[in-house]
Amino acid sequence: MSPASALSLAPDFFDRSAQDDLLQLRNDLMTVYREFSADDPRLFPLRYARTVPRRPRAASPRPRTGEPARARPPSGIARPQVPVLLIPDGPARASVLPYDVLRRSLAGRGLDVLMMEHRGVGLSRLDARGETLPAHIMTLREVIGDLLAVLDHARIEQAAVVGSGYGAYLAQVLAILHPQRVHSLVLDSPLTSAGDEVLAQQALRDRYWDGTEPATAATARTLRRLAQEGTIDAQRAGPVVLAVHEHGGPQAVRELVDLLAVGRGNLTWTSVRQVLNQVWLQSTPYVVEHDLTARIAHTELGGGHHADDGPLDPLVNEAEQARAVPPFRGEKLDLHQLAPAISAPTLVITGTQDLVSPPQIAHELARRIPSARLLEVPGARHSMLDTRSRILQVAARWSACGTAHLLPERAAELAALPVSATDLALSRGLQIALAAERLSPWRLRLASARAERERNLRAKAQVDPRSHLGRRGGIDRADPV
Repeated sequence: MSPASALSLAPDFFDRSAQDDLLQLRNDLMTVYREFSADDPRLFPLRYARTVPRRPRAASPRPRTGEPARARPPSGIARPQVPVLLIPDGPARASVLPYDVLRRSLAGRGLDVLMMEHRGVGLSRLDARGETLPAHIMTLREVIGDLLAVLDHARIEQAAVVGSGYGAYLAQVLAILHPQRVHSLVLDSPLTSAGDEVLAQQALRDRYWDGTEPATAATARTLRRLAQEGTIDAQRAGPVVLAVHEHGGPQAVRELVDLLAVGRGNLTWTSVRQVLNQVWLQSTPYVVEHDLTARIAHTELGGGHHADDGPLDPLVNEAEQARAVPPFRGEKLDLHQLAPAISAPTLVITGTQDLVSPPQIAHELARRIPSARLLEVPGARHSMLDTRSRILQVAARWSACGTAHLLPERAAELAALPVSATDLALSRGLQIALAAERLSPWRLRLASARAERERNLRAKAQVDPRSHLGRRGGIDRADPV
């Protein structure tokens, strides 16, 4: 098939009417029919993917490509003891299509891997008659029931449960309420309560607004000056700074802020802000779908509840999204109090540069769970599943082998593993955008100058609306471009 033909088929591939064809093309999809809720006996097809090893793997003295020599289970217990139930971040994130390559890679390491497509998302969005599921059945209680139904349907008594972000929250609930089904836990960049976002909010401000860390103190001073001058809107800048940090690190934030300070960088800043503002409106079928699962994210988990409209608030977009659903009334479960009841061997993973789920959250969780060990990866940011998937693959395999407690000793070796391809592409795209503005080709420079001129005209018009009456638009002869 030619590239042009493939592109012409893309709209049909992502269309809901093509779901039946998609299901027929895949041989790793399973279906279990679930009730809408405890109060509604109507059924809908809940999908999950299961990828099994192609052949039994014997212990080998040679490590797989990309896995350090010491970052593999001891030879005496190299075979996985149980399947792996992998739960991605969410609740709007799909599981089947976005992580197909990851499941195959894990199966190549000898693992039997299951991933459930959450209700209301992707291949689990429609009921038995092909209509969209009602929003009121989106609850954490039903999602936990879905996970149990998948394990029952797959005839799995126990699984090594690996969760990232929201998936780590579900993994904790599963281990607390149904400990007999959990062999071991891997909690990546974990979500533990609605209060976690307060810690994330403060961590971003400490680093990039108050400048409490020496490495970012100069960047924080420049950001405060730019906000004072009106170059940036401090109340709306939080999500942009957080996104640039997560995909480029402190160096990218510093470079972007320095460019803004000399009159450049507007295109990159505006582009990132526009993408973040449009995520809520532009759901992608089978990848990310916010509309139905918003009740879980905001009404039950309290996403955006602690937004305060202060400077560099990373929660401002979530607070706007939360207006579309009923308000947050408190959490159904207090995982902080219940975490000591987790008896399964647990590995908690965090990155030292994570500002979405700061390391403090993982440290406190590891202290609350009696059998937990903490793996802190130097230089890593949020979600090993999405940014450093090879680290998570090693952790999943070791957890299934019952040896994950040994991984913290290999933190430096794990940190040396390459980043995920998707995160690498985003990081390089950001680097290219910053380099283009730094080198300032004439088109980018002209666009930045025009944006600056329009902002100045709007500011002057607010002071004296009559001063610009009768002026003709066009090129400003004093424009240095």
